[in-house]
Amino acid sequence: WGAVPVNKFCIDEGIFLPDAGSSKENGFSPINEMGFEGESSHLAPSATAAALAAGADLSEKSVSELLRLRKEAHSLVSFDGMRQLWDNSLTFTLQLEKFSGRKAYGLRSTLLAQAKSFVERKHEANMSTLVAALDSERWVQCNVSAERQATLTRLCSGRAAFSSRKAGPNNVDSNTLSAIPATLSGRDKMTDAEVEGSRYKVVWSCLLLLEMVMDDVACAAHFQTLATNVVGKISELLRLFNSRSTYLVLGAGAIHSAARLKSINAKHLAIVTQCIALVLAILPHIRAALMAQLPAKQHSLLNDLDKIKGDYSEHSEKILSKLVSIIGGIVEHSLAPKISQTDFDARAKNAIKLESTVDCCSFLESVITNTKKMHQVLNL
Repeated sequence: WGAVPVNKFCIDEGIFLPDAGSSKENGFSPINEMGFEGESSHLAPSATAAALAAGADLSEKSVSELLRLRKEAHSLVSFDGMRQLWDNSLTFTLQLEKFSGRKAYGLRSTLLAQAKSFVERKHEANMSTLVAALDSERWVQCNVSAERQATLTRLCSGRAAFSSRKAGPNNVDSNTLSAIPATLSGRDKMTDAEVEGSRYKVVWSCLLLLEMVMDDVACAAHFQTLATNVVGKISELLRLFNSRSTYLVLGAGAIHSAARLKSINAKHLAIVTQCIALVLAILPHIRAALMAQLPAKQHSLLNDLDKIKGDYSEHSEKILSKLVSIIGGIVEHSLAPKISQTDFDARAKNAIKLESTVDCCSFLESVITNTKKMHQVLNL
């Protein structure tokens, strides 16, 4: 029931509550105010409508104040908790606006501030958690659970906004993800991540990054007024992973980080290229999911993701160049001395005399052997 139907009901039933300041000196007779006769009856202020408006105003202020008092606590809830708070508060706001016949701007702005505070706090926690996970990363393959694979599949099928994580034995909050070891099972039980038919071997910190990005996409879908903010948060997460992994692996920072690796080898470089390839494979789907939540005039914000794609591609090229330089270093420093020890003239004379296939010289044979080893490492 809105104010107008309640007012009509009171008039029909002959119920009259005198408004403050309503009297004959104001030009309204009691009969006109009751609506029994006279054309001025519909112009008279309604005490019922005024009472309802006052009640709605009090409700708006009370709920807004309650939300403001609990702002800090609400910023620490889970995504599902914030979503429930948002839905219930928004439903109440819509009902309040329907009853009062006016917009509850104060309550709406307070609710929006709550959601924004939640997104900011969540992003700060994600950034610190991702840094800790990268610093402790040992750059070995980890297992991709069926649940995480299903999440990737939803993203690639355009249903990223429908994903939500609930508490359970196989589903943990992002704040505790860094405590889970990188390898969850034996080597023979390892499963790869799959995107559009291509399989990728990934490390734990990469899975953590994807989970955080998926949560942010869900936030953009549910709190659409904050979608522009979420785009920037996702960009920061992607840039952090790229820059930090570059420092830790290509820059050999993992030797001095919490992981304390003894050295950086080709296997570490290979797993990083796989992680980069996976991120590059899902970036178009992340872009499409965010575009669906943004108005057309704000689609230009997604250009930042295109720049990030270029940064990841450049990182991958640097790693491939490093792999080539590893082979080059082996040839130059370990195998080159064998060239001077080889008598090619004698080998040629023996080949003519024997009229048979000449065995490969030790230098070339060593180059072939090392190239095969590198290929095996990259295929692990």
